[in-house]
Amino acid sequence: MDEASPSITCCITELDVGGAENAFARIAVGLHRRGWTVRVISLRDAGPLAKGIMDAGIPVTALNCGGMADLRAVRRLANALRSAPSDVLLCFLNQANIYGRLARCVLHFTDRAAEPRLLVSGVRVADRRASVVWPDRLTSRLCDHYIAVSPSVARLHAELCSISADRVSTICNGVDLLPDHDVVTGHSSETFELLYVGRLVPQKAPLDLLQAFSQLPALLRERCRLSFVGDGPLRESIQKTAAQYGISHLVHLHGRSDDVRLLMRRADLLVLPSLWEGLPNVVLESMAEGLPVLATEVDGVRDLIVSGETGWLVRAGDPASLSRAMEVAISDPDLRRTFAKNAQHVVTQKFSWNLCVERYDRLLRDLLNSSRQILESKDESEFCWIRQDRCQPTTCDDWGAGRNDRMSLIDLTHPFG
Repeated sequence: MDEASPSITCCITELDVGGAENAFARIAVGLHRRGWTVRVISLRDAGPLAKGIMDAGIPVTALNCGGMADLRAVRRLANALRSAPSDVLLCFLNQANIYGRLARCVLHFTDRAAEPRLLVSGVRVADRRASVVWPDRLTSRLCDHYIAVSPSVARLHAELCSISADRVSTICNGVDLLPDHDVVTGHSSETFELLYVGRLVPQKAPLDLLQAFSQLPALLRERCRLSFVGDGPLRESIQKTAAQYGISHLVHLHGRSDDVRLLMRRADLLVLPSLWEGLPNVVLESMAEGLPVLATEVDGVRDLIVSGETGWLVRAGDPASLSRAMEVAISDPDLRRTFAKNAQHVVTQKFSWNLCVERYDRLLRDLLNSSRQILESKDESEFCWIRQDRCQPTTCDDWGAGRNDRMSLIDLTHPFG
């Protein structure tokens, strides 16, 4: 390994537009600018994010595989890694995490010279489904380290997959910050704009939001507009349900947008009713824009929003509670402004993409150096993955402060307090 310019293959399930995918692209480009030799592999097609990555001078390879059942991905990924060996394999999203481990295992037995020295799995959400948990548990010994997107996700994923806390680090996403940007006051119309941004899928629970909106007092609801920005399989269900509730004239489905931040500046309240999340970029972006946030109290969301200080949090899967909180938020402009200012201060102080990439850079280099020292002391014929107890876990604040003290993720409190 050239310590000044280590090499890394960044592998992801797909490069479609999404929070995890956008973060993956930013991290890959950021590491490239910090001196890493970077290559990107998508298990599926190249996707719309590939162009920006290639424009930064990073080669992108699409393996054109299908979903989780497409076992061809193991062989194709192993062959891709063999064609251009790298020091580190960094994987994002469940399918890439699992098949990255299996491909590395194939190389260990067939072409050890091409085997990545270090394999790191990016955990973007603590998915409780057995179809996700068990493959991760069964292959966890083939992974050297995990990087979770929030402390809540780190704790829960470690618990679900029986991973020791010292194998998990936490590095939060960044957000594009706008200097001297005031809180959002909404557009000049008397209509109150409620904004949903995300895929229209069951995880995000857009139908819960629609039901909660329908339960608002009629007079209050009639002066509001609910805008869905995003697309997905629930689009038709949203249209039909809105018609059943008799509120189609108040509900607008925009589809995907290339300028979500502009829509945020025209809105009065972001509502995120998800059943589970990692560290939702849409919440970070809303905080940066000064748009007040009402969300469900799930995993990574609670690491960003303090209910009653920087926004509103309600129980997931409870449209009635969501509706009551919406009524309070709509009716109290002073409270919205206070929460938005508090949230904007937090995100300005704690988050940036530069800081996020810096933490990835430092952690990966430290892990790589530790793996080299350990492997030098091992018998090369021994089939033994890196001992993670030599590597220090980190939190969202640890790397920024330059600390490297041992800290168990189990003992972490709120990371931004």
